[in-house]
Amino acid sequence: MAIQLAGNTVIHDNQNVQVSGVTTASSFVGDGSQLTNLPASGGTLEATASGTLADGSKVIVNTDGTVSVVAQSETTGPGSSPSGSFTGDTDATIYVSSVYDPDTQKLIVVYADTGGTFSSNGGPLRAVVATVSGTSISFGSPSTLSGNIVQYTSIAYDSTNDKVVIAYQDESQGRVGKAVVGTVDGSNNTVSFGTPVTFSGSDTADFTAIIYDSNSQKIVIAYREYGNNYGGVGNGRAIVGTVSGTSISFGSSTIFAAGSGGAWHISLVYHPIAQKVVLTCSDDTNSGYPTSRVGTVSGTSISFGTAVVINSRNGSYVRSLYDPDTEKVIVAYPDYNSSGSGTAKVGTVSGTSISFGSASVFNSGNTVTIAMAYEANTQKTIICFTDRANGDLGTFVSGTVSGTSITFSSETIFTNEKTWDTAPVYDSSAQKMAVFHTLSDNTLHNPVRAATSKIIGSTGFSVPSVGSPEVFESATMYHFAAAYDSSNQKVVIAYGDGGNSYYGTAIVGTVSGTSISFGTPVIFNTADSKQMSAIFDSTNNKVIITYKDMGNSGHGAAIVGTVSGTSISFGSEVVFEPTNYINQRTSAVYDSTNNKVVIAYGYITPPGAYYGAAVVGTVSGTSISFGSSTIFETGHANWVSAVHDSTNNKIVISYQDVDNSNYGKAVVGTISGTSISFGSITTFESAASYYNAATFDSSNGKVVIVYYDGGSTQGKAIVGTVSGTSISFGTPVVYNTAGSGYASIVYDSSNQKVVIAYSDPGNSNYGTAAIGTVSGTSISFGTPVVFETALANYIPPSVYDSTNQKVVITYADGGNSDYGTAVVFSPTTMTTNLTSENFIGISDASYTNGQTATIQISGSIDDAQSGLTPGQKYYVQDDGTLAESGSVLAGTAVASTKLIING
Repeated sequence: MAIQLAGNTVIHDNQNVQVSGVTTASSFVGDGSQLTNLPASGGTLEATASGTLADGSKVIVNTDGTVSVVAQSETTGPGSSPSGSFTGDTDATIYVSSVYDPDTQKLIVVYADTGGTFSSNGGPLRAVVATVSGTSISFGSPSTLSGNIVQYTSIAYDSTNDKVVIAYQDESQGRVGKAVVGTVDGSNNTVSFGTPVTFSGSDTADFTAIIYDSNSQKIVIAYREYGNNYGGVGNGRAIVGTVSGTSISFGSSTIFAAGSGGAWHISLVYHPIAQKVVLTCSDDTNSGYPTSRVGTVSGTSISFGTAVVINSRNGSYVRSLYDPDTEKVIVAYPDYNSSGSGTAKVGTVSGTSISFGSASVFNSGNTVTIAMAYEANTQKTIICFTDRANGDLGTFVSGTVSGTSITFSSETIFTNEKTWDTAPVYDSSAQKMAVFHTLSDNTLHNPVRAATSKIIGSTGFSVPSVGSPEVFESATMYHFAAAYDSSNQKVVIAYGDGGNSYYGTAIVGTVSGTSISFGTPVIFNTADSKQMSAIFDSTNNKVIITYKDMGNSGHGAAIVGTVSGTSISFGSEVVFEPTNYINQRTSAVYDSTNNKVVIAYGYITPPGAYYGAAVVGTVSGTSISFGSSTIFETGHANWVSAVHDSTNNKIVISYQDVDNSNYGKAVVGTISGTSISFGSITTFESAASYYNAATFDSSNGKVVIVYYDGGSTQGKAIVGTVSGTSISFGTPVVYNTAGSGYASIVYDSSNQKVVIAYSDPGNSNYGTAAIGTVSGTSISFGTPVVFETALANYIPPSVYDSTNQKVVITYADGGNSDYGTAVVFSPTTMTTNLTSENFIGISDASYTNGQTATIQISGSIDDAQSGLTPGQKYYVQDDGTLAESGSVLAGTAVASTKLIING
């Protein structure tokens, strides 16, 4: 290796150099790969490996003295998967019921298909076979069981005959009760059926419930009976059925609740240890109280013990479940002694009676459409319900039984839309809980879209992390924006400082874990600055801020910023719209393919005409120059938002067309040199759309637009697909039924999720985040997460910190004088075993669990790394990789493959 002084070679390759005293190399030429015979100044440690250690792995010492690889793990908890439809169309559905077939390891869903227009009278009876794989569900084609109009479907699995049995009310034939036997073919995911059999004679049968008694090998159906077509007095009845082949026959029915309307909202469970059927209902023979009875099947008949009152107040939506691990029956109901709060009790069967423990509340608000299933892999009871106190959203809790009591987890929302007819079922082969339910419009009991399916559970789902809010400016904020500088790994926030005449100001933020810290604010415009946007030019490593300069007649301006450490400096302001007044927000985007900045905006001409326009900018040093602007909307364009589609190399601009009833529209732009041209305009919302914001999902190659639908007063998102110079859209999806105020949207590429930040009118306008998953031309959302327990105002576009894999949300904190505030958010919560103290070195070889491992400690030189820069310090990251920044020093590279540990 040659040694040079002032650029001149003083010692050539292959010459021997002898040094008297100490010589320190301050820099290296080459990769250092020829350095040999380096002194083993460090030591080694032998310890027992806990887990597998690869050669070169970064190692910690555990509290028990063993050693492990530095690793990261995700914290999981309750949640739900993206939604899907189980009907294969957009028809409305009602009376949904489901069961698991262990023979074929399939789920079977039955429902009444009311067609394109909802009808509470029901519709043709259909069945569909579902297959669970991970957190997704696939379906066969729906089979029509009966062309008649049906209601009150219920399904059970007969394990002796490997058949499913469906009970229902036949609306088309005097509302009589019928049952039909089905055979599931798992090879083609279909169900074939025998001939329906009437079990209620000529009498009406509603609120049907069905269960299989494995001891007697019989089907038990309970229902409310009225006279022919609801004539006469109602009774609660139960009847025993025997399956033979593809048919079923019945014995004589037994009255369990005579007269006064009988029973309604009937639920059946089978207790295999007691070999009893437990019937729970709202008992009209006893003031409508929720009541349970224990039934005994003998031959083709059933008898019941004495009724036991669960709650001394009339009730509805009563449901029950058997817990096989505790051998208890759990009953859930709305307690109308307490505003309909969701309540549960644990029942113990003894002989022909049942006793209950104390009540436990699982939802303090009005609770309806309760449904239950048992999650066997966690030994939890899952209760799904519609939460009337929270926008009628589909919600679930998990309960744990101990003795005669049950405790519950916090509520988890599984859909952000109004929900009805929920049917959860556990797939024991996949060890997943599926839920099938209908969606409603603004009138709760009025499903208008196809039924929905998803996987839910008490664990196994990502848990979002939310840091503590951090004030970056103790003054009122109205107009601000943010960008991420990936070169310097910093967040830059630009804003009009309300404490300083709304001067244009910027501040640099540093993300660490779930927190963010800020440097000193820097003024970039000594005038009122509004309608800001900020982006990062990754080619020139510059931040560009665009704004309406009120000190220059409201013209559009831009300025280039350079980040250094925790500060930022600026070049001179450049005007991109010198003639007209910027009407609404500016929206800047960086086109990484063409290395250009595009600014989209709405403006007003001096005569008062409105336009939507865009202009292309080119950064050079600390300045930016612009081509001529191009009009994309010859009318009033509000809420302009631009994104770069890197898959198709296009710019997509979404906006509100004020002159066309405030409809939501989008247009595709193509950059050529310093100009931009546009294709035809596409309408994505034929209703008033406000607070439009857009992002690009680079994993799926889709544009996602979020907006407030003024027609339905809901917060919605829609997925767009660019083709050539046009864009097409899927169906809008509701992310918040209560609407939204200001909203932002950003794509988290590490988690492949879309994050929407918004103020939630349905929850005191708290700052809230919805996490979306794009699939095809649709998007689905998980449980919303509150990031600010106060009014969140003026939420500009959020930014994604790709280094720390975190989203930074900025907003004006209405609970703190509208101060400028930022919070660090992630769709996941990651934990690491690395601390500031437990890193001890690098594994000298590969070891398996339990082997004695040799660990190179401080001062040793490890030679199992790659891609290092000699002379550069490296730090251990939470996941065990090395980076040039961090808090835990790994050492200094002396070659591309060699690292002096802690050196």
